[in-house]
Amino acid sequence: MGEPFLELRGLTKHFTGHAAVQDLSLAVPRGAVLALLGPSGSGKTTTLRLLAGFDRPDAGSILVEGRDVTRLPSAARRCGMVFQHYALFPHLTVGENVAFGIQQRPDRDERVRTMLRLVDLAGFERRTIDALSGGQQQRVALARALAPEPRVLLLDEPLSNLDPALRERTRRELRAALRAVGITTVLVTHEQEEAFALGDLIAVLREGRLEQVGTGPDLYERPATQFVATFVGRASVVPGTMADPTHAQVAPAVVWPVRTALPVTPGTAVSVVVRPDALRLAEAGLRGTVRDKRYLGGGALFHVETEVGRIEIEAPVAAAAVGAVVHVVATTGHAFPAES
Repeated sequence: MGEPFLELRGLTKHFTGHAAVQDLSLAVPRGAVLALLGPSGSGKTTTLRLLAGFDRPDAGSILVEGRDVTRLPSAARRCGMVFQHYALFPHLTVGENVAFGIQQRPDRDERVRTMLRLVDLAGFERRTIDALSGGQQQRVALARALAPEPRVLLLDEPLSNLDPALRERTRRELRAALRAVGITTVLVTHEQEEAFALGDLIAVLREGRLEQVGTGPDLYERPATQFVATFVGRASVVPGTMADPTHAQVAPAVVWPVRTALPVTPGTAVSVVVRPDALRLAEAGLRGTVRDKRYLGGGALFHVETEVGRIEIEAPVAAAAVGAVVHVVATTGHAFPAES
């Protein structure tokens, strides 16, 4: 995707003996959006605060265009920040909020109008903050962050305060605005859909460490670890044994095709991660009983109890009734060395 514009090299941060971020290294090309994705406590927000200069790392460095900014104060880094709760000033108008960081610019008023056009709020300069919807407030916060022309934009859970319907629309608007301005962006989210929709690259974090970084298809189709395979998208995990380099035996006379991120020799005990859309009901295969099914619109998600555990399958609604005995085959799965 091009030469790195923003680099994190071995970034480490401890709090009271706990490593919130551990030896984190990432590179973001100019104009790309990096989504930091992970569960609570994975180090996403700490990483964002280190980038913003709100906290100092214990080790490692942060480079912007090859310049080390690790020890620079926050104000000297030219990072724009959109906080989770937007942090707008309720006593100021929309225009005054956007102009807050550019008071001394001779083109301040024109810059405010330009930013409001960018976020589709032209003519809102005199509106009060409490007269805006949640999505409009989010766009005002974005316009305010972009007004000083930062080199890097940081977004902390930018859509978490919106209801689902508004979140989807605002996500599209945010993506369009980021593409229009072409700014290098790092966003924190725990929502996979948000990371996939906004991120050119997605970094999956776990307990302060980087599990994998790549595009959405990379993470979904070629997970590097079992954690990534189960965290990104729905998945079932069953025990198995490698039958050959591309197949795992998951039950007597039942062999499923698998991909492996690392070489796994035949006979090795593995965990097979398989997604609902990679499973189907068939005449023969892994035997199980349908315990539940949930309507999805175009089909249903079946919960099937098998001899190797419960698995989830996407299939037509009429494929089987609750309580029916079925057989399951897999089109592909991912095999990882069994966790001890």
